[in-house]
Amino acid sequence: MGKTVNNTYELLEQLGQGGMGVVYKARHIHFKEIVAIKRLWEQFSNDPMVLDLFLNEGIILRKLHHQNIVQVSDLFEFEGSHYIVMEYIEGRTLSDIIRRETGPIRRERAISLFKQMLEGVAYIHSQPKPIIHRDLKPLNILVTSDDTVKITDFGIAKALDAGGHSTTVKGTPVYMSPEQIINPKTVDIRTDVYSLGMTFYEMLCAKTPFHGDTTTTPTAVYAAIMNGEVPPPTLFYPGIPDELSALVMKAVHKDRNQRFADASEMLGELEKLEMSGATTVQGTIKTAPPVVSKPDPVNRNDDNKSKSDLVLPIEKGEVKKDTTFIRWLTASTIMVITGFILLSGNLSKIFRVQSESEQASMSSLQHNTPEMTFVAGGTFPMGSYDGDSDEKPSSQVTVSSFMISKTEVTQALWESVMGNNPSNFKGSNRPVEKVSWYDAVEFCNMLSEKEGLQTAYTGSGDNIHCDFTVNGYRLPTEAEWEYAARGGNKSRGYKYSGSNEIGEVAWYGGWNKSGNRLENDGTSKVGTKQPNELGIFDMSGNVHEWCWDWFGVYSSESRTNPQGATSGSNRVLRGGSWLLIASYCRFVDRGGNDPDFRNYDLGFRLVRTR
Repeated sequence: MGKTVNNTYELLEQLGQGGMGVVYKARHIHFKEIVAIKRLWEQFSNDPMVLDLFLNEGIILRKLHHQNIVQVSDLFEFEGSHYIVMEYIEGRTLSDIIRRETGPIRRERAISLFKQMLEGVAYIHSQPKPIIHRDLKPLNILVTSDDTVKITDFGIAKALDAGGHSTTVKGTPVYMSPEQIINPKTVDIRTDVYSLGMTFYEMLCAKTPFHGDTTTTPTAVYAAIMNGEVPPPTLFYPGIPDELSALVMKAVHKDRNQRFADASEMLGELEKLEMSGATTVQGTIKTAPPVVSKPDPVNRNDDNKSKSDLVLPIEKGEVKKDTTFIRWLTASTIMVITGFILLSGNLSKIFRVQSESEQASMSSLQHNTPEMTFVAGGTFPMGSYDGDSDEKPSSQVTVSSFMISKTEVTQALWESVMGNNPSNFKGSNRPVEKVSWYDAVEFCNMLSEKEGLQTAYTGSGDNIHCDFTVNGYRLPTEAEWEYAARGGNKSRGYKYSGSNEIGEVAWYGGWNKSGNRLENDGTSKVGTKQPNELGIFDMSGNVHEWCWDWFGVYSSESRTNPQGATSGSNRVLRGGSWLLIASYCRFVDRGGNDPDFRNYDLGFRLVRTR
């Protein structure tokens, strides 16, 4: 660009623009320091209200010095335009991380980021004249490459008057507290606590509680905040510890007197939970098992242990006998966690350990061949034009023909192949659940082997590869899943898979104002609701279904047989479940979780290319 403003800053490139102005990357011509410069659009220079908001941000930030707050160094007018000079942050917004990179943020990382947010907000709350931000949300949180948090956009922040209240109200509807809507004159620092709680909610769940088909306008969101009940985060992601969910629920309480008094108190409570271990879920170890077509033999010379010497991992309060195989993590380690003991030894691979009698027993098991239906290829508008942000942009996607199982994988089929049943809600014709993405991938290979088909998966951990040309079983791509759920080339444009009335096609969940479960409590037998246009059952509800893809942002370009992002933190989940409300059971709704995550509403269905 090359333009110099105020005889001090050389504008290098435009970083972005919005309704009020534009932001540039710039360099101080004397000190060579790289900075960010925000310029207010000229048409607003004569608008007292907008100009006041703009200047207010610079004045407030200039007085603040904290590692988690963007630092402002200068404020000036040049050639009729107003400028704010601030530190240049190399990073992205928290909103981008949630929507384009991770979906729900891994809990340990979410807590680390959120604690920094709390520290920054606690600092502004502790000023001689406490400052309320009033617009805390993921879009106003910057995260650097080393995961340092920087809070920005103090344009509508306000120092409190002597009575501890602000005098005007502005903000972003989804993150606004009830009092911010009802009576702006009573807004105090507890409104920031509410917004922080909503932000943490979104970090953990990748969604805010007030969203969906009936809350797409600000007025509808206001009504939901005032009249609706906030469902606990555990309703959407039950792996979240109850204590952490309770912390979020206290922060977003409708009655501000029931919230944390300020960000500092909330930070203290979160740190107590960390010290007590309540922010982690006991009884789980993160595993990323290799996927191989043939089991490795046990090398007695390598580990020098007989089968009877091995100590098996068990879940707290539960004793399980797994007659199929024993999984080990890595070589030469000793790990002791509540409910788990891993012995040291040179176990550099993952083995299947079976006695001769167990092998004979397994070979005698008969598995049920899954019933598949043919899906003719075609082109469809993937995503949604007016749904959640992660459902956009909608684009034309073409998929080739494939076969998909008419039902979710049942417990009977799983047990006949794997020799165990991890499900919480037992029933041979119920869908198998409490299976991770890795478990599902391994099942696909084992079922393919049993039927004499080519296995689709090779590799291990985050480097599992799928050969989409073979004839074996695999997980559907996200595009294949949505195309089939829509009804393929027979689609009638329904909202859910097979109907506009969710009760006709889905086992789904909900809650009442007392927080009690509604409709259904647990999985149901597959195929007991109405099928969709292709004769496929339960693509809305029953269990959330794993897909092949890494969770990532949609492309606006037309695509053919897309296979998702090349990497990520979470694998895609589709279709909603018995645990989730109706809006999560729309066939365009997207979710995701760690590929090793297991829960009693997570299952899958099968696909074959040929």
